[in-house]
Amino acid sequence: MAEPIAGLAHVGLRSANIERAIRFYHSLGFTTRQALSMEEPLGSVEVRFLALGELTLELYQLPWAGQPRAVATFGIDHLALRVSDLAAAQRWVEELGYPLTEGPALQPSGRNGVRYFMIAGPDGERVEFNQAL
Repeated sequence: MAEPIAGLAHVGLRSANIERAIRFYHSLGFTTRQALSMEEPLGSVEVRFLALGELTLELYQLPWAGQPRAVATFGIDHLALRVSDLAAAQRWVEELGYPLTEGPALQPSGRNGVRYFMIAGPDGERVEFNQAL
C-alpha cells in the first residue's frame, strides 16, 4: 500500500489579528491567494490563504478577536522555510526589521543536517529559515 500522506497541503495559523499577520507574511514574500469569511456560532471567521512557491499558509482569525491566547492553545509552534543561502536570508530578515530569536545554529540530522535561525511571527509562532547541508 502506498503511503497515505503525499506532502504538505498547508499550515494553519490561528491569528489574533489577521491583518497584522497578513502584513508580516506579505513582507516575507507570501501573496494572498484566497480570502474567505465563514459564519460560526460566535460570529464570522476571517480566513486568508497565502502562498509562497509550493507552501500555503491558512491564516484565520476567530470571531473573538483580541482575546489573548494561552500558550497551551497554540496548534503550531513553528513553520520552517527552506532557503538556499542562510546568510543572505539572515541579512534579508534583519533588513526587514525582524530580530533573530534563535540561531544561527546547526541541527544535525540525517546525513548532514541543516543550519537554521528563527524569528518571531506576529502571534507567537516561530518562523524557521533553514538550509540543508
